[in-house]
Amino acid sequence: MSKKTSKILLITTIALFATMVVLLVTIGPWAKKEDSGKRRTEWKQSTKATTTTEEETENDSTSEITEPASTPSEETTSEEETSATTTTEETTTEEETTTESVEETTTEETEETTTEIPETTQNIPSGAYDLSGMVVCIDPGHQRHANDDTESLAPWSDEQKAKVSSGTSGVSTGRPEHEVNLEIGLMMRDYLESMGAKVVMTRDTADVDISNIERANVAVECNADVFLRLHCDSAESSEVRGIGVFVCSRGELADQQERWGDMLGESLAESTGSRYRGCSASTTYSGLNWATSVPSFLLEMGYMSNPEDDELLSDPDYQKKICEGIANFCYKMKKEGV
Repeated sequence: MSKKTSKILLITTIALFATMVVLLVTIGPWAKKEDSGKRRTEWKQSTKATTTTEEETENDSTSEITEPASTPSEETTSEEETSATTTTEETTTEEETTTESVEETTTEETEETTTEIPETTQNIPSGAYDLSGMVVCIDPGHQRHANDDTESLAPWSDEQKAKVSSGTSGVSTGRPEHEVNLEIGLMMRDYLESMGAKVVMTRDTADVDISNIERANVAVECNADVFLRLHCDSAESSEVRGIGVFVCSRGELADQQERWGDMLGESLAESTGSRYRGCSASTTYSGLNWATSVPSFLLEMGYMSNPEDDELLSDPDYQKKICEGIANFCYKMKKEGV
């Protein structure tokens, strides 16, 4: 190796060593320690500042909590509860007031309805029936004076019969049948009308002269849904008593008349407690024979030849039971669409 080459190598080595020294000083462990110290100092300062801020925030928060802020909230809740309670009480009071109002209205309506019912039906021992739309013709049998003139027994017969017979009288009360029939008939009229029925009477007084054919024509002309001929019966034996029904065995309704007659008798027996003796179909009665186009019934309400029946037939309470049975029967007929 020449001296020149050795010199170059030496210079190069020195330069590399100097470079290494500079690098060690600039980016070596000493520089890192110093930078690390600076960063730690900055972090401590930052932490202290953050802690101070958090403490201040906590102090502020604590200060807010220690203030009586919860008290208004509790008062508000109390006021809301009180308001809710008051509202509930007011609502309850209003409901009670409304209930009382409804009860008063109902009472007034009941009182008004009660006052509309005729006095003769005030104590009927049963509920009312809806008889609206029905036409009921009531014929209180007989009259004060009989009419012995004759008329045809039936449209299909030449047989003649007295226009109106005198009827019977009570063995115990001595009352004439025509009077008892009318008394019950007028009560029945009021009772059925109070339930909405249209009632047509063949007579409303004792002093009339109306034949059996004329009575039947009244029922036919008003196209009655039910034609009731009210009578009281009589027998040789005073032991015989009870209810009987008679219908016509001819005419367009003959197939139904006997069944309806049983329905009438059973309704009366149920309401009065009296014995039902059955329904008889025949052509014996002119007042039925001339009214075959409408449901027609001759009702024997009891035996005036029996002392007990006779007394009952003049008893207002028993008469009302008869009216109840008739109303029940009419309601059944309405449901059948007669």
